Order: sequence, then structure tokens, then C-alpha cells
Amino acid sequence: MPREYAWDRFVRDIRNALVTQGQLPEEDISLLPPPPEVPADLGLPCFALARRLRRPPAAIAAELAGRLSFPSPGLVGKVTALGPYLNFTLEGGELARQVLAEVQEWGDSYGGDDIGQGQNVVLDYSSPNVARRMHVGHLRSTIIGQSLRHIYDFLGYHTIGDNHLGDWGTQFGKLIYAYKAWGDEEAMARDPIGHLVDLYARFHRAAEADPSLEEEGRRWFARLEQGDPEARRLWQRFVDLTIQELEKTYRRLGVHFDLYHGESFYEDMLESVIEEAIAKGVAYRDPESPAVILDLTGDGLASTLLRKSDGATLYITRELATALYRWRTYRPARILLVVGEEQTLHLQQTFKALERMGYSELAARSVHVSFGTILKPDGSRFSMRHGEVIFLDELLDEAESRARAIVEEKNPGLSEEEKREIARQVGIGAVIYNDLHQDRRRDIVFDWEAMLSFEGNTAPYIQYTHTRCHSVLEKAGGVPASCDPTLLTEPQEQALVRHLAHFPLVVRRAAAEYAPHVVAEWLYETARDFSRFWRDLPILLAPAGVREARLGLVAAVGQVLRNGLRLLGIEAPTRM
Repeated sequence: MPREYAWDRFVRDIRNALVTQGQLPEEDISLLPPPPEVPADLGLPCFALARRLRRPPAAIAAELAGRLSFPSPGLVGKVTALGPYLNFTLEGGELARQVLAEVQEWGDSYGGDDIGQGQNVVLDYSSPNVARRMHVGHLRSTIIGQSLRHIYDFLGYHTIGDNHLGDWGTQFGKLIYAYKAWGDEEAMARDPIGHLVDLYARFHRAAEADPSLEEEGRRWFARLEQGDPEARRLWQRFVDLTIQELEKTYRRLGVHFDLYHGESFYEDMLESVIEEAIAKGVAYRDPESPAVILDLTGDGLASTLLRKSDGATLYITRELATALYRWRTYRPARILLVVGEEQTLHLQQTFKALERMGYSELAARSVHVSFGTILKPDGSRFSMRHGEVIFLDELLDEAESRARAIVEEKNPGLSEEEKREIARQVGIGAVIYNDLHQDRRRDIVFDWEAMLSFEGNTAPYIQYTHTRCHSVLEKAGGVPASCDPTLLTEPQEQALVRHLAHFPLVVRRAAAEYAPHVVAEWLYETARDFSRFWRDLPILLAPAGVREARLGLVAAVGQVLRNGLRLLGIEAPTRM
């Protein structure tokens, strides 16, 4: 059963009061946030009611403001008319009482829900290639996908994280040949992925001098496709070694998967997908070759191949097989494909093909969670060709190193272990937040100085706010056993209470829009308003009663900051 938070009760009370008037059907009640200059929490435009009653909307708003009544004590404080709008303001003391009680009761799960109970969500993210190092280009899919997974878990869904590895293709025939010709077990033991990358590069250098090696690579891949034991053994070793190395990086980022179903997993399903597409009139055979064409011209999309003239399948063939397997296995409420915007046409073709094949519900539940590119500080793109690639582990090492220098400067008295741990939390958090605080569809700039700043919209700023919450509670001897939140009447206090009340809505919106940046925005705004509260109002030296109420508010802010950071995959240090 879905949870009902204080804000939900506020909305429910307003809707019930409006329906009780008998003039406005519930489906016509559209409560919206008023503009910033209007001192209210929700507004009702009266235009729909004006059309129904054939009266001026301003007159209806004024009449309703005088007639509506609400229970006392209750969450609805003031009801006022402003032109054609009916505005509702929360009763601050009652809101503070209910919100602080909810945060205390639900703790780590405050803001979460059970709305997804019994429903599966499949998330396809990260998806690097086997026998390749992860680089900065893999970062966005990896952390956006993991954050969305945290968000959907928090709302009660059962999530399945699938790392759709690039583990199939003629390149593996080349790699097997190269390994057999030049493989070095000592080098494999020292740096397995580095050695495989070197072997692949060596193959291509050798093939430039001796083009017949390309045919050797094709032969080994054909043996792999046919199940040759030696080819399979070597290929499986390359896959296993890659996953072992990937998981070291994923652990640093707090990323985890349930499945590593790479392209190879779907190989034996491809022929049946092709035959089904032909049988349903979505694809047809080329009369002059083994090629099979997926015809989407009637849907305004370019046609593409399901099978090439040499008999090889294409990525879209495997994409269709993957989608059908997930549908038949999990019956998911959503399949989220977290891949770059450059895949837009490819996924449009995939979804349209599924729809044409009779899987319209599957197509409707499949979502391309697209994202932009990571840019250099000058706004230009990283160039793999010019050696500008940044490997992911090197990036994380550099982030931790830079964070360590900041920790040394700000808090040199910490122990070595504390410095190392805080540097890890701050450095990794900065990398993650630099991506997630921006709308995923935009390109993002990779700027070390901005990323690690303790001021502005950064992870260190929010993490530092959390340490302040912890510090003041530590000085106070802990959270008070009881307090009276109705004493939290100052504007700075009420701003924080409203932020806490909005958090459950923020989480729901982030899930609905596949938008972790919505959570990041909330974190920054809450941290910023906490800084004002900290600057303007005494806490430990406040009068009795008010002191306890403010400490209760500090504890609640710290708790919900932790919850929000956790949804982004960022840790909340207690010291910095």
C-alpha cells in the first residue's frame, strides 16, 4: 500500500474540501505550485470551473476562499484568492510536527514508498566491451543507471540490473589468434585487460603487413560460433577476466549488477527472432542473398538489416532478442535502456519493430534513457584518436588524490585512515555528482576545480552540510528525546521543513522522469537553506524548547540528506 506523507495529506484535504462543494469533479482539480512571488504552497486555477459555471474565475476563487473549511489542527493554514487563483498555505507548526515525526519514524526509508511493490523494472546500463578498459565515456551510463536503480528500489520496485556486455563479434576471433600467437601468461597475471588490449593492437599492426591474418581472425570467430572447445575456453577466460576487473571499478563507484548477459547470451535466439519478424510481415528476405531486411519505411523510419548478405546478424537483431527475452522472463513494468543519445534512431527502430511484431505493450514499456556527452573544460570533445581518453580507474584515482589534498589542508589533524576514507568518499562523490546534478540529456563539462569545490552546487558542499548536522548533534550530546516542532516558526526553519516535506514528491518525480538531477537539485537547495539557518539562528545557545526543536530539525535534515545522497550513490561522511 502506498505511503501517505504530510504533503499527500495536505493535497488530499484540499481535494476533499473542493469536491465537497459539489461544483468541481475531482478529475478537474489541478493543484499547481504558485509562482515564487506568491506566498502560498499550492494554487488552483479556476478557469475550468469558470467554464462549467459560466462565471468569472476571479469571482469563483473569492467565493471558494470564503466557503472552504478545514479541520483544526490541520495542515491547511490559509486559503486566499488572488485573481482567478485560489491559493492554499500550509500551517507551519502542524507541518513541522508531522514531518519531523515521519522522518524519525521512517529514518533511512523516509521519502521511499511501496508503489512499485510486485513490479519488476529491468535496467540496462554501463555495457562496456570485453577485453577493453573502461574510460570516461562509460561513466554516464554507469552512474545514471545505478542512480535510477536506487530510486526505483526506494519506491518498492524489484529491480534487475543487467550489464549488456559487448562480448561477441569477429574481434574475438582476432583476439584469440593474437593470444595464441603472442600471449604472455606473466603479463596476463599482472594486467589482464592491458595485455588483451595490447594483443588486439598488435594483431592490427601485424595485419597491416600481412592481410591474411584478417582471414585467420574470421576463422577463429567461426570456430567460436560453432562451439569449438578451445575457442570457447579462451573466449570465456577473456570474459571472466574482464568481469573481474570491471567489478573492481564498480565497487569503487558503488555499482552492482544482477546479470552480465552480454550479446553472446542471445546468439541462439537470433534465428527465431528473424523468422518471427518475417512471419509477421515486418521483415522480408532479399531474393538474391541471405540478407533479411527490416522494413520500417511505412512508419517514417529508415529500413535496416536483421541479417547481412554474408549471413551475419546485426546489433538490432540482438536488441530484439534481448527485449523479447526480458519480456518473457520478467514481464517488467519498465525496461530502461541507459545509452547515449546517438542510439536514438537505433532504439526507435527497435521499439517500432517490436510494436509491428505484436509486442506493443513491450514497446510502450521500453524507455530510452538518453544522455549527452562528457566534454573537456574548453567545451570540446575528448578524442580517442588523439590519445585524449581518460581511463575510469585513473580518473577515480585522480579524484581521490585531489580530494586528499583538500582534506589535508582543511583538517590536517585527522588520522591517516580517516584522511584516506574521507578522500575516497569526497573524491568519488564529486565525480558522481558532477554528472548527476545536471539534466542527463545535456552535455556535461569535466572540470576538476568546479567538481571538488566546497562551495556551490557540488557534492563536497552537500557532504559538508551533512557533517555540520552530525557535528552539532555530537556537541549537543545527541538527538533530544523529545521536542516541540511547532516552535519552528522562523522563515529559515519553515523553509527547511518544507524541503523535507517535498522530498517524497521529489523521489517520485525523479522516477517518473528518469531524472536523478531532480534529487540533486533538492539536495543542493536543502543544503543552501540549511546554511542560511546555520548562519542566522542559534542552535546550541537557543532558549530551552527552541533549542530542542532546532536540534530535532537538524537531525531530520541530516537524515534526509543521507537518504538523498544514497539515491545518487554518494556517501555521507560525518567528518571532513
